[in-house]
Amino acid sequence: MHSEKNTADSDVVLGLRKKEWLFRIGALGLGVAIACIALEVCVRLLLAARPDDIEALKRFEHARRTSGELKMIHFVRLSSNPRMVYELVPNVSGTFHNAPLRTNSAGFADRERIKEKPAGVFRLAVIGDSIAFGWGVDPSDRYSDVLERFLNDTATSRTRYEVLNFGIPGYNTVMEAALLKERVLAYHPDALVLGYCADNDTSLPNFIRRPRQLFTLSHSYLWEILRNRSLKPARLALEGAVEYSDPSNVPPEYHFLIGWENAKRALEEIAGVCAKEQKPVLFLRDYYYLEPYRGETSATVTDIGQEAENFAREIGFIVVNPLASLLSFVEKQQLHSFALSVAPDKGDAHPNALRHALLARELYRTLVSRQILPDAAERLTNMPRHEEMWDTWIKKALEKSNIPEKYHRVSEPRN
Repeated sequence: MHSEKNTADSDVVLGLRKKEWLFRIGALGLGVAIACIALEVCVRLLLAARPDDIEALKRFEHARRTSGELKMIHFVRLSSNPRMVYELVPNVSGTFHNAPLRTNSAGFADRERIKEKPAGVFRLAVIGDSIAFGWGVDPSDRYSDVLERFLNDTATSRTRYEVLNFGIPGYNTVMEAALLKERVLAYHPDALVLGYCADNDTSLPNFIRRPRQLFTLSHSYLWEILRNRSLKPARLALEGAVEYSDPSNVPPEYHFLIGWENAKRALEEIAGVCAKEQKPVLFLRDYYYLEPYRGETSATVTDIGQEAENFAREIGFIVVNPLASLLSFVEKQQLHSFALSVAPDKGDAHPNALRHALLARELYRTLVSRQILPDAAERLTNMPRHEEMWDTWIKKALEKSNIPEKYHRVSEPRN
């Protein structure tokens, strides 16, 4: 009898403990659910405050800044030209991605330039996206600025050189064609440098996407962050981002911006305008990941920009492909190609000062060899000395780039 009572008491205790554990587990689950819902609400509030769609530019005028630490939304505004979509705010002076950012009174990331070209000046106009813009580097380190200094430092005639920078982050070829006709030609350039990035130039530009569905139960933005193990989706809400060509992200009124066929038409438009005005166009490629091009496997690499390069050559552009020069440099210096980027550990493959200098040298070589410059014959004679000067300039850019030790090797870098 006593044993039966103890057994019954034990069963009661076990039952109470089971209920207690079930209560604890249920409370924990409810707490986690409430916390996740609260975090989801916080993420959506952040996205609502800083959407990376076109509405951000239409509604958030108060987000504009002209000084301090800046995000893209602070210094861009809608353009009156629908093909350009957006443009830079004039007279900005701040910091963007740890680098100085200054825009002139015309709204370009360049020093003040007068539209009327002075006598004795040869002008190059650089059009492009964030690479030409100089994302993450001091403006003096951009290939446009490096090229301008070198041209003037080595001039043997009375010709003075100006390399005007019209780069705007996120711009694709369609937008660049509109920019050329709307703004650039007014500065009377003698030649054009068109920066081409295969990732950008057939894709959707920054801020152009369908507005996020914030009042939906079918998608979790918190889960998107956790799945990616990154705050990138939330960070892009403050930054704006290229959306590539996913049709589901593209508002119908912006379909004309994306795709290879639209990019081809824009390239033909640029070629037609420049041919009419007898302005040569240099089609500048860029490469940020060189490892597949090294060694025996290089012949099998698919170059996603090759079709655009071939087409550019067909329509009369002067192609400037720096691949061989970049490969030669990293091989000689025993560097991984990540050593040529601003912040590869953070996924930022924009050119650092070193890669900008290498691009500037390749542009210079082409300008001289194709006799585009008015004093090209004299420069061709002095080319051996100029190559030595470039070696010195590039060495300084290498030192300035502060490349982490793990990229001072040919093999894949350590995590």
